[in-house]
Amino acid sequence: MSDVLTLKGRELTSGPHAPGQFADAVTGPGAGRALVQFEGHDHPLNLELSLSLLSSLGPVLSVYPGDGCWSDLAVSLAADPGRTHGVGENRLHVDLVDRDCLPRYIALYCVREDPLGGGASALADLWHAVDVISDTDRMVLAEPVFSYFADQGVHGVGESLERFPVLPERIDGSTPIRFTAKMRPHLERGELVDAEEPQVIAAAFGRFVDAVFACRSTIRLQPGELLVFDQHRYAHGRMPLGDGQNGYGADERRLLRQTYVGAGAFGDTR
Repeated sequence: MSDVLTLKGRELTSGPHAPGQFADAVTGPGAGRALVQFEGHDHPLNLELSLSLLSSLGPVLSVYPGDGCWSDLAVSLAADPGRTHGVGENRLHVDLVDRDCLPRYIALYCVREDPLGGGASALADLWHAVDVISDTDRMVLAEPVFSYFADQGVHGVGESLERFPVLPERIDGSTPIRFTAKMRPHLERGELVDAEEPQVIAAAFGRFVDAVFACRSTIRLQPGELLVFDQHRYAHGRMPLGDGQNGYGADERRLLRQTYVGAGAFGDTR
């Protein structure tokens, strides 16, 4: 992904204005996303420095308090291939899509890359996808008729919404686009929607999914790199890991660490 803003960790974490310039870069020239490259592989130190940077965007959340601020995204051969810890493609989505306090930013830090060369992180600009679809589809997707499966055991992200629109009234980052491509097959079966013509809803959503995937780009994180993105604007996912994962131990496979950032401390959004 050649268009992602790349920043040097050393420059962001030293000097009289650290880490404020990080927030300015992400919300300005980065258009809501940035890649931070730290020198060396002192992962505990890099993770602490990352929290300092992320706190300039808003409160760092402990969505899973038992993990602390960082949760491991390890690879499990027993997991559903299309889920977080699986080996297959994890389709584009927004995390905690049904929560009324959906986190604003996601940060992914790479401890180990996939030794088989796969597992690139994927991002797609939802704002661009909205511009591509028709006015009619936008109106359909703005109806509060959708629902999704609620994550269990999460904290600090509000309540699960019984029904919600995919598209907010304004596409300006003040409110998230509640998108997950994993909803598509359910909608095509008439599930997860409360509408008189569910097939119309499913067709409009399917066209939006196609528009989102058309603007997908990927980046394969290297150890010591931190990817940060605004999930009010970007959907994310994972490309398949390389074939032959069973030839590597659990401590040799790809390992990312993930954390979330909420809106600003006083309810504003950067």
